[in-house]
Amino acid sequence: MFQLSQLQPFDSENSNLLRLTINEADQEIAWQQAQHHSNPISRYNAYLNGACLNAVLNWLSEWLAGEAFPQPSVWHSQDISSIWEVVNGTAIQIGDTRLVLIPSDEGDLEELCVPQEWVDIPNWSADYYIPVQVNLDGDEDECWMEVCGFATHRQLKNEGRYSPDDRTYALPTNKLTESLVVVQITLGLNLQQEVSLLPSLSEVESAELLHKLGNSSVYSPRLLAPFAQWASFLTNDEYRQQMYNQRLGIIQEPVLAAAPSVLVKSEARLVEWAKTCIQAGWQTIDDIREKFGILDSGLMSAMEGGGYRYGGSSSQKGIPTLIELLRDRNKGNQWRAAELLGCVGVGNQEAISELTNLLKTTEDDDVRCQAAVSLGKLDPQNSAAGVRIGKMIELTIQLNTVRVLLEITLLPEGSDRTNVYLRLLPVQSKILPLNLEVFVLDEEGEVLWEEQADSDTNSVQNDFTGTIGDYFEIKIAYDGFSVTQNFTI
Repeated sequence: MFQLSQLQPFDSENSNLLRLTINEADQEIAWQQAQHHSNPISRYNAYLNGACLNAVLNWLSEWLAGEAFPQPSVWHSQDISSIWEVVNGTAIQIGDTRLVLIPSDEGDLEELCVPQEWVDIPNWSADYYIPVQVNLDGDEDECWMEVCGFATHRQLKNEGRYSPDDRTYALPTNKLTESLVVVQITLGLNLQQEVSLLPSLSEVESAELLHKLGNSSVYSPRLLAPFAQWASFLTNDEYRQQMYNQRLGIIQEPVLAAAPSVLVKSEARLVEWAKTCIQAGWQTIDDIREKFGILDSGLMSAMEGGGYRYGGSSSQKGIPTLIELLRDRNKGNQWRAAELLGCVGVGNQEAISELTNLLKTTEDDDVRCQAAVSLGKLDPQNSAAGVRIGKMIELTIQLNTVRVLLEITLLPEGSDRTNVYLRLLPVQSKILPLNLEVFVLDEEGEVLWEEQADSDTNSVQNDFTGTIGDYFEIKIAYDGFSVTQNFTI
């Protein structure tokens, strides 16, 4: 076990306190990684924990170097984002000892406030809880973190004030042990209070919780279910990761591998098919673009030179103007007018008629797809109605995360054929990652089509027509990592 008596003197006004500088590089890495969360609260929580964690790990690793003690490691480092999405705090393992860091940016930290998960979940509880005051608002070399002492698990359970409103244990900082050297004295002692075992969840209960807690509009899912039920769900690594993915609208390979094929039946409307896909983790393109602020560079380039600027689409008063633009020969104007009609023209028969006519007359694929999708919004049961859905794909290679948007548009063609338009778009960038590859494969795994992004590829797209029973796969590969989604028409 490590010997904290070997600590070097701390650079602080109080020699019992540890103050560390948070360098600019660590802060930038923490900020970038924090963007992979569903809402501002979760993003800031991840940012605070990430910046704090890097500083502590660097200090611990240097301190333990050359000693006969295990190097520190982050507990659940492989899926720490799924924890930071819903709970504040980071667990660090040093051998059999577990420390939980609880960062806070409060100017005057008056109490240690620990989420109940770190205290009352048997395999999450720790030996020591360490509040960390963090200042990230300074200039370069002025951002810092300071350890404000520690409390033991038993101390939190016996002396801490439990708040059922936010499910936390709080202990005033004046009751903490300031010097970390005191940890040495308590090593080997039983410092944990016994906590109750968690109940088991059925598959039905877990599925219901996943549907409820995976809603990204809910900022505090940890408070939506009774604690015992929530804790049982949270400690299941698979369920927790699925909740995280669902809240972000992303899908990773382990989830895709277990996902069932999507079945498209000829007798069902494409709109109903889209609803089934959305239940399986897909989203409407409008929802995805609003959530992630995605600029569709591929479609924007199709509008260049159109000169279209329309600001009156917020009500049906603008429908006559949009219909006039549908008749414009400029495809950029046609595409944008069709898109806006899909937002404001619900139930308007003239708009439905004009979109139907545009489908018959246009020779441009982008315009045709948008007209069909907008028609699907205005008149879902129309035989010419199309649907467009998407899924955020996350490819994680070591510490680098690449995110792209997979978009599928389905257009009916007769009674038993469907046109499939697929596109892959960059996220938070104007171009796709260099050498990213996209494949369409048949049921035997034979490649039907493939394309690789070069240095200036802003989208990858392809279209094909299938009949009932046709099977195909879309595979996205980058730097040795791949994601596959399969379909049966």
